[in-house]
Amino acid sequence: MKVCIPVMGQNARLMCLLANDFYKADYYCLYDLQRDETEFFSKSDLMTRFGLDLRKRDGEDTISAIISPNMRPMAYKILRDNQITVYRPESNLLEENIERLQRGVLLPYDPADIENASSCSTSCSSCSSSCST
Repeated sequence: MKVCIPVMGQNARLMCLLANDFYKADYYCLYDLQRDETEFFSKSDLMTRFGLDLRKRDGEDTISAIISPNMRPMAYKILRDNQITVYRPESNLLEENIERLQRGVLLPYDPADIENASSCSTSCSSCSSSCST
């Protein structure tokens, strides 16, 4: 299983910190749970390799989950529709969340939490969680 995690930057000090928003991050960590390997990508490299909605690809390049501190309702829907699990981090440190995922104690977002956190109405067509109608 491959997990995609937004990180703060590309230098060693910033790669260990989670970025606050998945789609606004400039860098990402791709962690392979089976191989215990990490790769780091810029946003443009990630989007080129996987696409904006991280559609599942066959074979080794399948992203099965993401870990992100904030999740917008439309982003959550797109990810869930593509069978990608979205986990809520317990820390802002990359390694701590990977370790919790390995132990099976990191919990996915509850759909009700995503919906309740949104200020958007059902008529909103924006991916932002702060819609103006």
